[in-house]
Amino acid sequence: MNVREAIEKRRTIRKYKQTPIDLTTLHELIDCARLAAYGANMQPLKFMAVNDTAKVSALFPHIKWAGYLPDGAPKEGEKPTAYIAILGDTDIKKNAAFETDAGAAVTNMMLRATELELGTCWLGAINREKISEALNLPENLKLLYLLAVGEPMQESQICDMENGDVKYFEDENGVINVPKRSLEEIIVED
Repeated sequence: MNVREAIEKRRTIRKYKQTPIDLTTLHELIDCARLAAYGANMQPLKFMAVNDTAKVSALFPHIKWAGYLPDGAPKEGEKPTAYIAILGDTDIKKNAAFETDAGAAVTNMMLRATELELGTCWLGAINREKISEALNLPENLKLLYLLAVGEPMQESQICDMENGDVKYFEDENGVINVPKRSLEEIIVED
């Protein structure tokens, strides 16, 4: 698989087989995040691999899933088996502006996971306070996002956007369709 193929294949997955994801695999994804582009090369992010069943279960109630789908949250037997917590270290970067760095790091992890035939879901609708407590994070580590990781149990694909509607939807075959704007629509000519 080349980079273009990984970009086209990578889609958000919200339902997972219950196959455990080992720490070696999670650390491989984190290593790809380590190699991302960072503003001023400060590298202010830290990462926590979470694959302990009890901890994974403790995080789940503090996550909102699939806002556009009426029944989009994973059910028992579909939940992710691992997470990677993306953390901003305020001892390294004082202004706490981590968004660009996190975007680059999470994208690298998602693309590598796709190459490994794993599914991911970048989670930002999370209760940061409760999850930080569950992970026993020190005060200097600010929880930015979670990345759910697991063996996909569903398919997701891109489709053409119609009438500006950005809402993803599940089709009659259970495939999640994610509308994307056309190339012509996003290129600005002078």
